[in-house]
Amino acid sequence: HHHYAMNGAPHPAYGTIVGSGDNANILHYTQNSDVLKNGDLVLIDSGCELQGYAADITRTFPVNGKFNEQQAALYNIVLKAQEVAFEEIKPGGFMSHANKLAMEVLTQGLLDLGILTGDFDELMAQQACKDYYMHGLGHWLGLDVHDVGDYKINNVEREFEPGMVLTIEPGLYISEDSNAPQKYKGIGIRIEDNLL
Repeated sequence: HHHYAMNGAPHPAYGTIVGSGDNANILHYTQNSDVLKNGDLVLIDSGCELQGYAADITRTFPVNGKFNEQQAALYNIVLKAQEVAFEEIKPGGFMSHANKLAMEVLTQGLLDLGILTGDFDELMAQQACKDYYMHGLGHWLGLDVHDVGDYKINNVEREFEPGMVLTIEPGLYISEDSNAPQKYKGIGIRIEDNLL
């Protein structure tokens, strides 16, 4: 908040989220009062409001500066999902296609790690990765952090047009009470950027 103010942004665009360890698996964790522990990841979802426009960015990084093997594996899956989705974020593209591409990466990654088991096509049809990725890929961004705008017009998905601004924010959330292997439990990762 200090950096926002020092750069001309009078306040955050929304309540900042700072969750470490299993708290990173709570999508809108706002208590922000737990201790950051060595070996955990910390997820920070924060954005300023500048000249009436909102930003919404999330980063996840190790408290101690070094990913362990499981954290790095999950982080790289989320990063790859975001990069694949970026390719669809252009005029003529569709959010549903970007989300499908991201979900393919997340599903294959969870399958490769043994967090999901079964046939890839069946897992995709069941949207099995939604057990660990329970939100959408992104949202409109502008005068509000979840800005106005229809995702469908006359029940037809809206294609991207020049000038649209949105977030792209895949994530994986392996809570302590999930069915995942123990070594992945308590890891929550989201990477969010704002695109024009």
